[in-house]
Amino acid sequence: MKRLLLLCLTYIMCVGNHQMAAQDSSESPGIFNSLAIGVSASTTGIGIDVASPIGSYLAVRAGVSFMPNFTYSTDVDVDIEGSYEGNIPTSIDVEGGMGRTAGEILLNVYPFKSSSFFVCGGAYFGGGKLIKIKGHSDELAELIKEGQEVGIEIGNYRIPVDQNGNISGGLKVSSFRPYLGLGFGRAIPKKRIGFMFEMGVQFHNTPKVYTNNGDLSDLTAEADNDFTDIIDKLTVYPVLKFRLCGKIF
Repeated sequence: MKRLLLLCLTYIMCVGNHQMAAQDSSESPGIFNSLAIGVSASTTGIGIDVASPIGSYLAVRAGVSFMPNFTYSTDVDVDIEGSYEGNIPTSIDVEGGMGRTAGEILLNVYPFKSSSFFVCGGAYFGGGKLIKIKGHSDELAELIKEGQEVGIEIGNYRIPVDQNGNISGGLKVSSFRPYLGLGFGRAIPKKRIGFMFEMGVQFHNTPKVYTNNGDLSDLTAEADNDFTDIIDKLTVYPVLKFRLCGKIF
């Protein structure tokens, strides 16, 4: 009887240890052995991404974000080269928009295995046109047909009007933007559903005024420093993100 009891206890201990080892193995992240999908709202727009672990301390994310095209209208001054006699508009209405699409590849680093705190690095790419403006004026088109050089003034830059009276341009940044951030939450949740908060900055270099109707290289050099001094300091883009994610497997 004692030998039978000892054999039963030994069997129970072996089975228990095997189950605990299997459970620890299933809970310990491997390399690309799990997948999560996330949706987010942030200062970069509405995003969707997928994430997978690289061991216990790393997770890689790849996704795309869509900034809604929030628009606004404003009046800008008209600039005409030389003198001209006649009725001309002194200002015209233009529309500005912020819509853009960007991709992202990011790596979460979890310094502490049991903590959800992470440091993030990676890059955003695409969506280099930060602000886009457009407008039209039949009166300015008529002036151009008469041989006048016509443009609009934005921040002491003169953006030319094309022969059809259209204005097109804006503010652009680098299409490849390194990123650093930190936050709380698991890219691949330990349970079925998880939440993640993140804040950081994109390094997009100095914004540049651009036009689709000509070359601004000479005008940039001549532009007043009041405007260029401001945009020269806008070398980073802040990112604040809230992400809801679900574990697929």
